[in-house]
Amino acid sequence: MKSLVAYFSHEGENSVNFDIKNVKKGHTRTVAEKIADMTGADIFRIVPEEPYPSDYDAVCRRAQAEYEDNIHPAIKAPFTSLDSYDTIYIGFPIWFRSYPRVVASFIDCFDFTGKTVKPFCTNEEGEFGMADMELERAVKAKGGKTAKGLAVRGSDVDSCDEALRKWLQ
Repeated sequence: MKSLVAYFSHEGENSVNFDIKNVKKGHTRTVAEKIADMTGADIFRIVPEEPYPSDYDAVCRRAQAEYEDNIHPAIKAPFTSLDSYDTIYIGFPIWFRSYPRVVASFIDCFDFTGKTVKPFCTNEEGEFGMADMELERAVKAKGGKTAKGLAVRGSDVDSCDEALRKWLQ
């Protein structure tokens, strides 16, 4: 069986060392591409039908509203099947101490029976917040299980290769 890296990443204004900076390539995307390279996994980018704004404050307002109202925004070109995968790495930035609801939209699309989800996240605190517990509940409700995840500080994504190798063993 194969592995899949499914991820959502935000480009535009991001928190880098707790300052707002414009990033052309999102932190989660950087980590997702490294995982795919290290494991040979297929990769899929979760993209919302309605793009998130690049402005940091605007994206925070939208993310907060989606989280508080449990809105699962539609995604573009949803991945069609997880049948040939036994391990799915799911990556995301931490928004409001959880995963973005667009990731919930991806999870909604599939039966995870017999699948292991390995979550990874990026944020400046380098922690999952509540995201790993919430993701575990969502995946379990869809028949799957989760394994220990990895949190990477956004400002450390370019130098996280050793941490990734240890986590992937």
